[in-house]
Amino acid sequence: MAFFALSVLTVAWQCFVVALDTHLGGMGRMLQEWHVVAISLANALLLLSPYWLLRRRWRWLVWIPLTLVTVWCMMQLCYCRAYDDLMPWRSLLMTDNVNKTLAASTVSLLRWQDLLVVVPFIALIVITCPGRKAQDDGCRVKPFLYTLLCSLVVGAFGYLDGTDNYEKRFFHKFSNRDYYAHNGFLPYCTFTFYQSVVQGHVVSDEERARVKRFIAEDCPHYYDNSFCSLPGRNLVLLIVESLHTWPIGMEIDGREVTPVLNRLVAGDSVIYAPHVLFQTSHGHSSDAHFIYNTGLTPLLDGVVAVDWGDGNYPTLAAALNGYDCREIICTPGVNWNQNVTARTYGFDTLYTRDHLMAAGAFKRHGGLDDAALTDFAASLLPNLRRPFFLEMVTMTMHVPYTNGKSRPSWITASNTLTAEARDYLNCVNITDSCIGAFIDDLHRQGLYQNTVVAIVSDHTQIYLNRVNGLTDYEWTDDDWGIPLIITGCDTTLRYDPVIGQIDVFPTLLDIMGANDYPWKGLGFSLLRYPVTGAIQPRNMSVIGDSTALTPHQRQIWDISRLIIYDGGNTMNAKLH
Repeated sequence: MAFFALSVLTVAWQCFVVALDTHLGGMGRMLQEWHVVAISLANALLLLSPYWLLRRRWRWLVWIPLTLVTVWCMMQLCYCRAYDDLMPWRSLLMTDNVNKTLAASTVSLLRWQDLLVVVPFIALIVITCPGRKAQDDGCRVKPFLYTLLCSLVVGAFGYLDGTDNYEKRFFHKFSNRDYYAHNGFLPYCTFTFYQSVVQGHVVSDEERARVKRFIAEDCPHYYDNSFCSLPGRNLVLLIVESLHTWPIGMEIDGREVTPVLNRLVAGDSVIYAPHVLFQTSHGHSSDAHFIYNTGLTPLLDGVVAVDWGDGNYPTLAAALNGYDCREIICTPGVNWNQNVTARTYGFDTLYTRDHLMAAGAFKRHGGLDDAALTDFAASLLPNLRRPFFLEMVTMTMHVPYTNGKSRPSWITASNTLTAEARDYLNCVNITDSCIGAFIDDLHRQGLYQNTVVAIVSDHTQIYLNRVNGLTDYEWTDDDWGIPLIITGCDTTLRYDPVIGQIDVFPTLLDIMGANDYPWKGLGFSLLRYPVTGAIQPRNMSVIGDSTALTPHQRQIWDISRLIIYDGGNTMNAKLH
């Protein structure tokens, strides 16, 4: 009996810690969340109740769920720190992404408070001596039924917490972590497993008709290129890993962190939007690549690049008809399934880490990812047919910031800010200098005047509030924004309202004079529409201001989901 009680308390505590750390505001909210304590306890009782039905010599089997729950909780704590949500079931099958980068990133996400999950499990092992042999006892059904009754009573106390939004509670409409916090471990696992694995993703004829109607009636259908006086310019799309807006213009000890980006945003013929809302989901970086290349939003519960990476989607490369389209990445092609998505997005050639190593780019730059990337790109420029579309994906600012990924500098030697902030800003400074070196190469080769350089970010990494000594839960709108910088435009524009990543695709079509392409994406061009807000996919809330565009911005997530599940075929049939 004592062992069972301790096991239940261990599981309940672990589940409670996950709810607090991922959704309810951290451990400081412990005393205010008693209904979650009850839900966690009810779930633990129900999960371990079969213990009583086992003969004593088989009760060691209870260590299987105890171990699995501990591992699951640790995985979710780390996953949520990177992806702002709990891991969906389908992500457990993404074995191709298991590599040194993932392992190093996971280790960097561990925190001291994770001991609150591990230590009770270890203590249970030490205290109970699970190897001890015991004799069979008598009736096993009664304690099983008593456990179920206790679970029911405690669960009722937890669920009857005064909420009037039971639809949100019991039907999984928003983020995984939200559903988990409201319902507990077993309902979450059961419902999300059914949704992501069992239910399937078959698109009905009625849903296809809905997509066609939306494209015909609610999507833009302009074809003029009035915002581009020089069509046929080259395009460089530079997707910068984890770049926030707040380091731009920042100084440490009187020196600029981003001198190159500072000059760009202050120049003429530049569009600068400092408050871009990242709209990535469980695909994280790969979701951003998907948004920028297709003008579609990612899935709320799944990874597009892995599960639907070979869809027949419209793409930016296809819109740039006749362009020589190449992509360069710092990682192996299996990362984020880029061997597949590069073809899906319309690139003629993908250059991976192997190509950069074979060219000696890493050796020349001491193993720095972004220096090797921009060096290789510069050497490639003379071989590109004009006009060209070159997409480059940086890596230096991906956690962790050690193990040869960066180098010491005046930033890391500074006594200001936290060690985490110094390490991040040091990587920002390195990437900034690499961008500057590449732009210098464009100038030297006589390409800059006829090239649009679009600098975007995939997602956030370290919010400014944490740099200022606050917690992850204490932040304002200025803490999280990622930038959009487009040089070589026919206009100079600083666009201060909040926009979404989904608005980059149509804006680039306007700048490049590529509006002959019938697909304008599901966002809005900043040169045509008064975008003043965007939808945060975690809870479908509006960040910024609600406008007449908001209903459309909310609908696109479901429309895009259907397009993805149908492999892009319905949309392409409608467009062509």
